[in-house]
Amino acid sequence: MRIMMAAGLGVCLTLAATLGDSRAQIEPLSAAATQANMGTGFTYQGRLTSSGAPVNGTCDFQFGLWDALSGGTQIGTTLAKSGVSVTAGYFTISDLDFGANAFNGQARWLAISVRCPAGSGSYTALSPRQALTPAPHALALPGLWTQQNAVSPNLIGGHQANAVTNGAVGATIGGGGIGGYNQRVTDDYGTVGGGSNNQAGDAAGTTGDRPYATVAGGAQNTASGTAATIGGGRLNVAGGAGAFVGGGDGNTASGGWSTIGGGYGNTVSGIDAFVGGGSSNTASGSRSTVGGGDGNTASGSLATIPGGYGAVADRYGQMAYASGYFSNPGDAQTSVYILRGVTNGSSTATELFLDGSSERLTLLGRTIYFEAMIVGRDASGKSAGYRISGVVEDFGGTTAYVGFASVDLVREDDGSWDVAVTPDSSDASLRITALSPGSPARWIAVVRTVELKNP
Repeated sequence: MRIMMAAGLGVCLTLAATLGDSRAQIEPLSAAATQANMGTGFTYQGRLTSSGAPVNGTCDFQFGLWDALSGGTQIGTTLAKSGVSVTAGYFTISDLDFGANAFNGQARWLAISVRCPAGSGSYTALSPRQALTPAPHALALPGLWTQQNAVSPNLIGGHQANAVTNGAVGATIGGGGIGGYNQRVTDDYGTVGGGSNNQAGDAAGTTGDRPYATVAGGAQNTASGTAATIGGGRLNVAGGAGAFVGGGDGNTASGGWSTIGGGYGNTVSGIDAFVGGGSSNTASGSRSTVGGGDGNTASGSLATIPGGYGAVADRYGQMAYASGYFSNPGDAQTSVYILRGVTNGSSTATELFLDGSSERLTLLGRTIYFEAMIVGRDASGKSAGYRISGVVEDFGGTTAYVGFASVDLVREDDGSWDVAVTPDSSDASLRITALSPGSPARWIAVVRTVELKNP
């Protein structure tokens, strides 16, 4: 027997994805947003002859899909079609379906076996396998295929090993990938634009827990947080919800809505924290910032390091700068602190704090020279300004002045107002207090320091 055939395939594609406006809650589309699934089956038509004469009658067929003309690997299972009507040699199989992953832009062949009449004897394998060739317009999209589902089809381009995790919807792989380094989307509505060995999603087995992740390109990048994004580069990780890594090499943004612009080996774990670039910088405090440089650490909430080398900002709102260190980062640097508070109008002094309520300026084994500029103002416009400077050391459980502080009254509308800067050994801190008898007032202190630690 020999066979002649023609085969056709039609494809219709629709993509839909929605991202919530609120960063506090990013939800996938409702399951109600469904669409008709056109299926993955196709129609096959052929002509069957025996000893040169067309066959008439009813026959049984078996179809197998392969990735080579001979040898190779079978794709999916063998499909049996029984009781097929054959007229003047012609027959039609209207529902050959080898599954959603059968066609990915690579060449495919059908292996066909037949027995006539139906139900009689053994099957005869027809040779050679029949090539499945595309319609002419389909040649405009080589290496691009779809996976259908009832919500939003997945679109996959590039290397044949690129993959979307089973059950994920609305996923896109634009291209790229090579053997052994495929592109992967593991969660709903994830996107990988190109490059090699990139992943969008956390690959935790649940496709809906980290949706909307995006990797634009680069190599070996992983955007595993909900709505996390990586622009490119290599070996970068955006693991926090809404986290962003622009590029660079070996950067990790694990804090929620954290950002790394680029650079090498930077880490951001604080919520809303930021590292602009540089190398080996860390922003672990919430809303902390490191602009760049090398080996800087901003671990305090709202702490800032503009750049430089080896600075540590570990207190609330601290801005630190260093151009190197002796033994450990932070042992030779300068800092700026802002403290605030409100006096109640009594004759009892009120303490100013870094966060306005409880965070003190601590020395923690350092010697510092400080200059504090302190300003107060009440609702009537009455004001006062002071400048206090000195050297304070914290050593062996004692925090004290070296000598005495220098106090400069800059201006004072009311002579009963006053301020003080006092070392406190109980927590190795520098306490700043103010009082404004008879008039509640707001106070702010800016403290500039030179900080040294040995060892």
